[in-house]
Amino acid sequence: MNPRLGIYISLVAGSQITAALLVLLTMPEVDARILLGITVAFLTVYIVGIGGTTAAAIGAWEAWRRRKPTTPNLDPRRGEVVLVAPSLPRAVRWLRIVGWIAFAPALVLALVADISYPWLTPLTVLLMVGLNAFYFSAMQGIGEQLILTTDGFRVGPPRGTRTVRWAHVTDFMGAHIGPFRGMRMSEGSEWQDPKTVPNVIFYRLNRALVRTRKSPVSRFTGMTYFDGVIRNRFGVTTQELMQAMRTSHRMALEEERRRLRRPQQNEPAIPNPEA
Repeated sequence: MNPRLGIYISLVAGSQITAALLVLLTMPEVDARILLGITVAFLTVYIVGIGGTTAAAIGAWEAWRRRKPTTPNLDPRRGEVVLVAPSLPRAVRWLRIVGWIAFAPALVLALVADISYPWLTPLTVLLMVGLNAFYFSAMQGIGEQLILTTDGFRVGPPRGTRTVRWAHVTDFMGAHIGPFRGMRMSEGSEWQDPKTVPNVIFYRLNRALVRTRKSPVSRFTGMTYFDGVIRNRFGVTTQELMQAMRTSHRMALEEERRRLRRPQQNEPAIPNPEA
């Protein structure tokens, strides 16, 4: 009796687990129309939050493009040079948070819970894929800063800036990055295609002095030579920004060489301010 009893109990337990899982997926105790309304409500909050943020970002870039052009002083010897890209208002940032909170429930309910409405799943996936594509494209560079100093530069959003010293940089390269192709910026007297205005600056670090980390995206896209990229959304031309960064880089290297150079006979030693 005991072996049969054990088998009987295991079969009952298995059927109960299967039934519980089936109840969780189908939810027969909840009316299908009520579940549809909850799903549509979450989906609406997501569309309003992320769609509104995307529209606000596009409007910010358009207003930034039409602003009166200025020529800032890019010489860090006169003080820190702070270049700021357009940012979103506080209300829009909260709207974005609410939209992303509603993203997961809307997706789960559309894929799992509402099997009574087969049209809801493809519609939700289509809306989310399209809206996310517009969102990430419009949000590139929003709220970022580029701060040039005599020692280096800081790039990124205010809460996540990356600090790079001029002495650690070995190479700069300007380029134009488009949706489907990229092209290196012309140097000196080289011909420049007027349709491909440079919009990014790549930089490489001295890996003997700095330990760099490669993200999976950079490894997948093949960007292994350079260690970072600066997307120029700061209201100055990429050529001017590149020239200013190269000038600051050259001056910083000359200063480092001057400090490390052994003084000649009858020449006073150069004091080290860091000592």
